[in-house]
Amino acid sequence: MESELTSAPDLPEAETELSLRKKARRRYLIGSLIQVTVFLSLYVLSIGPLFWQWYASFNSMSSPFFAAFYMPLLMACDICPPLADGVNWYINLWIG
Repeated sequence: MESELTSAPDLPEAETELSLRKKARRRYLIGSLIQVTVFLSLYVLSIGPLFWQWYASFNSMSSPFFAAFYMPLLMACDICPPLADGVNWYINLWIG
């Protein structure tokens, strides 16, 4: 026999399944948002230590990989001046 504490509440099965789906979807969206935020943060922060590699590849085409890899960041800095100011400040921390 089940006690009242261990018995499941009397909710319709469809409502419980729907609420579980909503919770799973919300958990997936939050997890995805966190992953994208971490990835973009690491992408922007990686320009600091790799600035001279990017500079050499952008100006003399010694390695086109770095020029292509950081092109989206360069375009974002052109569109958003406050982002450009922040990135320039961060790069100056690395290049002294």
